[in-house]
Amino acid sequence: MRLSLSALILLATVSTMARAEDGPWSSFEKGTLNPGELSKATPADVGLPFERVAIPSSDRKLDGFLVRADASCEAAPALLIFHGRGETVADWIAVQKFLHDKCVSSLVFDYSGHGKSSPPGTIDNINADSVAALDTFLKLFPATGRRCLLSHSLGGGPMLYAATHGDAKPDCTIAASPFSSLRDIAIRGGAPEQVMLKLPDVWNNVEAAGHLSIPLLWVHSHVDKTIPIDLGQRVYDAKQGAKTSDVIDGFDHNAIYKEMPDAIWSPIISFAKTR
Repeated sequence: MRLSLSALILLATVSTMARAEDGPWSSFEKGTLNPGELSKATPADVGLPFERVAIPSSDRKLDGFLVRADASCEAAPALLIFHGRGETVADWIAVQKFLHDKCVSSLVFDYSGHGKSSPPGTIDNINADSVAALDTFLKLFPATGRRCLLSHSLGGGPMLYAATHGDAKPDCTIAASPFSSLRDIAIRGGAPEQVMLKLPDVWNNVEAAGHLSIPLLWVHSHVDKTIPIDLGQRVYDAKQGAKTSDVIDGFDHNAIYKEMPDAIWSPIISFAKTR
C-alpha cells in the first residue's frame, strides 16, 4: 500500500533525528524527492505534437514537455504545471492532451531528482528549479494570452515559492490540493509537535500565500484523504486580494490527472481564460 505524504514525512523525520550527521530534512529529501525516471512515455505516444525542453537550473538541467495550443486558438492561455510527489512529466501526458483540445498550452517539467532531470532532488534545489522553470515559461509564452501556474499536491510548495520569488510574475496561480506546510503534514501524521517546531519551516504555503500578489484559484475535494481539505483552507484563507475557490465532492487526491473530471477542470480552464 502506498504511504501517505504525512506518513512518509513522519518516517523520514524520525530517520533524520536518529542520524545527527544529516540535515534536518535530508531523509525526507532522499526518500521522497528523488524518484528518478519512472516512465519513458512522451506526448507523442498519444499522437500529440510536443517539444522537449531543457530548463537550466544552476548547474542542473530540468526535463520538460511543452505542448502548444493550435495556431487557430485565439489568445490561448498557458499553464506551467508543478506536479506532485512521486510523479513525473509522464503522468501528466493525458492532461496535456486534454488541455490542448481545450485550446490551452502547457509546460510540465520534472524537478531535480525526478525523471530525466539532474539530481539531487532537495528542497533548496527544487525551489531554485521552480524559479528557473517560471523564467523559461514566461520566455516561451508572450503575454498575448494568460500565463498561469498550476500545482498539484506537493507541487504547491515550489509553485508558491516561484510565484513569490521570481523576478517576473505570471497572471495567476491555481493550487490544487495544497498543504499548509511540511510541518503541519508531519504533525498530522503523528510526529511530535515540539520536535517538528525545531526544524526549518520549509514550504510554508500559508506564509507564501500571504505574500502572493496575483489572483489565486484553490481547488480541493472534501474527501481528499492525502491532504485534508482543512490544510488547503489555511492556504486559501491566508491569500489577500483576488481569489476564488472550487471545493468539490466525490473525487480522490489524484483525480486531477488520473480521471480529469469536469468538476475539477472546468473551473481551472475558465479561471485561466478569464482576463
